[in-house]
Amino acid sequence: MIRKCSCEKDCYTTFENLSEKIENMHECENCKDIQIKKFTPLKDLIDFNELTGDYKRCECSKRPLDIVMSHILKVMIEEEIVPEKATLRRNSPVPLSEFYYSSFNPQFINENSLILLHPNFTKEIALKLINEVPEVKGVLKGSPQETVGQLNKKSPINHFELLEGCDIQTNVMRTLINEKIIINKQQSKHHIEVATTTESKLIKLHNYLNNNNIKKGIAVDAMCGSGAIGTYLLKYGFEKVIFNDIYPEAIENLKETLEVNGINEGYEIYNEAFEDLEIEHADLCVIDPFPKDDTSEIIKKAEKIADNVLVI
Repeated sequence: MIRKCSCEKDCYTTFENLSEKIENMHECENCKDIQIKKFTPLKDLIDFNELTGDYKRCECSKRPLDIVMSHILKVMIEEEIVPEKATLRRNSPVPLSEFYYSSFNPQFINENSLILLHPNFTKEIALKLINEVPEVKGVLKGSPQETVGQLNKKSPINHFELLEGCDIQTNVMRTLINEKIIINKQQSKHHIEVATTTESKLIKLHNYLNNNNIKKGIAVDAMCGSGAIGTYLLKYGFEKVIFNDIYPEAIENLKETLEVNGINEGYEIYNEAFEDLEIEHADLCVIDPFPKDDTSEIIKKAEKIADNVLVI
């Protein structure tokens, strides 16, 4: 059963509310784009006394992205976690949209739609951002260079710290089989990957299947994470997909992914290191590792159990 969000907002995306969420990304005809010089100190560009929650807000309630990020940076300057001469390019936190749809990147931002990430955020600053910047939905402490989740069986589990607000985020991927795949996840507990990155993996997978004339059978999604690859394989036509991931949170998220995408049969789920997983034979094994992870032993095992092995 799809969880209800603790913030009591419509954070989880399903096919029932998908069209409405996509439509809500678009600006209205009265939205006016405003570009802020990225390498000029923000204090030299905007009067901070004017930079409130209503500054440059359109009647449709959206604000230009540069204005929202300027408001966020203003708070960071006032709280002295960035220099007084901070610029948007050098000192802004990582802004993560609560809703990614393919490559569409809105330049006008809705209220409660950004999740912010910065290593120097504190609970006090997070609360101020939530209270003063209407577009901020959640605030995370951490670095985008960190690996969130569990790299392998020798590594510890790592999360970003959710300081305030809500960190539920949705990725919606288009596919070459004319079906969309929805992934809902808690950004504090899962690796940062936006819809365009996942789409490129699904395109690579689709082309591999077509080029090698692999039409059906048993597939292994060896390091499945939230389950986009295995979900695609089931929609593509495989009779069974074996999902596996060493990270317990990924497995819980995978179960929601299968439900929200209308899949209720044709799979097995395992929560193990792939090296320890007992599989006699598969037609395909797909490996989607963390960046810079050593997959040499994983690939050797995959080649022993599967007729076809794809590393994405």
